[in-house]
Amino acid sequence: MPSSTTDIDEQWAAYVTARRAAEVNAIIEQEDLRPDETRVFVETAFRDGEVKTTGAAMTKVLPPVARFSSDASHSEKKQRVLEKLGTLFERFFGLG
Repeated sequence: MPSSTTDIDEQWAAYVTARRAAEVNAIIEQEDLRPDETRVFVETAFRDGEVKTTGAAMTKVLPPVARFSSDASHSEKKQRVLEKLGTLFERFFGLG
């Protein structure tokens, strides 16, 4: 017979995984991000133990930029997305 502690641990891990996925999906929808790339970015952050704020990975997450759009709006969106993903990472890292 499995121990109740094991059952609780498994239920907790499943809950944390489901909540994290729901929050990632909400950020993807709110910010119109590329879904697959965003999920890879988040999984990589949890695997590596940090959210990478530099490099091409974040660029892959953001939607394509119009040729004549303002760089300021793109930079603001990038910063906003990094803040949201960083908050998510801090909340869930080490929980499950």
